[in-house]
Amino acid sequence: MGVKYVEQVKSIILTLLVGLSLILTFAIWSYTPPYQVIEESQVEQITIGEHKSIEDVIQPYRILLSQDNQFSGTISSTLIDNVMTTLSKVRATELDFIQSNLSDVKINSMVGANNRITLFFQSEVPINIFKSILEFTQSDLPEISFSHLVIDWGKFNQTNTLQLLFVSEQNRTLYTTDIALSNDYFNSTFNDLFKDAIKYEEITRNNKLSLYVPSNPVELAKYTYYIDEVSPERFKEILFKDTNIVKKNIESATSSKYTDAMSFMTSDTKTKIINYVYPTSESINDIKGSTLLQESFDFVNEHGGLTGDYRYVYRNVPKHITEYQLFLRGVPVFSSITSTRITTIWGDNQIFSYRRPYFKLDMAIPSERAVRQLPSGVEVSKWVQNIQDIDDIIVGYYLTGSEIDEKLYTLEPGWFSIQDGSATRITPESLGGAGYGLE
Repeated sequence: MGVKYVEQVKSIILTLLVGLSLILTFAIWSYTPPYQVIEESQVEQITIGEHKSIEDVIQPYRILLSQDNQFSGTISSTLIDNVMTTLSKVRATELDFIQSNLSDVKINSMVGANNRITLFFQSEVPINIFKSILEFTQSDLPEISFSHLVIDWGKFNQTNTLQLLFVSEQNRTLYTTDIALSNDYFNSTFNDLFKDAIKYEEITRNNKLSLYVPSNPVELAKYTYYIDEVSPERFKEILFKDTNIVKKNIESATSSKYTDAMSFMTSDTKTKIINYVYPTSESINDIKGSTLLQESFDFVNEHGGLTGDYRYVYRNVPKHITEYQLFLRGVPVFSSITSTRITTIWGDNQIFSYRRPYFKLDMAIPSERAVRQLPSGVEVSKWVQNIQDIDDIIVGYYLTGSEIDEKLYTLEPGWFSIQDGSATRITPESLGGAGYGLE
């Protein structure tokens, strides 16, 4: 091969090498490896009980019927659930403002008018929370609340509609709306209520809201329960942001204190109560009543903190306080040896204070079940000397411990007066006097 051809071959090979080099360089520059998408690791939510819906805690504690100038009523969970279930399956018309500055006499007359059913709530219920139960045609509801929901069925036979009256004892306002109902649905909802409600009597008071109590003696079962406990260590894991820096100090034979740089929690093995406080989150800013209840409920419910039949019973909007009372078989539970309430104080976009029992009613002892006969509400009302000042008279359970086994709690039926969210046990000996520090 001549020199001329050798030089041509070299030039071709060099050109190919240069071209290949450029191609490889471009490929390296433009290469993007197939990285796998790294998903955020899910932090397991620590819970101590089942999650609930807000409808579970918004419950009336009494239903009162007024018909033919007579009263009857019930605290039966089954009958109350029937009415609440019906309300959750219908749609209300727009909410209409009717009146403000309601007097006690006017409220008494609305409750006592014929063909009325009144649902009594222990604390004002924001309408913007209640809409999760009863749907309204309007999307933008006013920021109002109510303590009595009066159902007027006086014109049902002609119109197949019920008028609902939302009465606020605190704000003295009246709003109304209507719901349509078929005859079958009306009968399935209310016939058992009409049939099973017991006779009630109105206790009238001078320029005050009336009290409504059973006319005859009341029978209620006594129970003894084994209790279960949620370890305070579990609450430590739930409430503190970084458990690695939390220090535990033994304060006494029964109490301990957990602290980090920002908050603290105390626990007491005698009362079985924990109390958590985040001081720097305290807030003095105004908050809507509906927002307060929703934030409080979401906080407790997020970790399954409603470890029993806890119901919304008290609020103080200016102080950001919301409370939930333990119920058993539709009856509130009170005690002087422990707490039967969950209390939250909402702070600056987070919890400021959280106080609650860490025991749970676990298992009833069947052999210990016995029926107690309580005096009539009419008779009990005569024992209450400050009857003008109280908010209500109700049946409840008085929870006490056992000297035999600290895991046993007894629930004894009794009568209680309610005043500003606090309960006092009523007995002939108490004469309406000193309270028992009940919760």
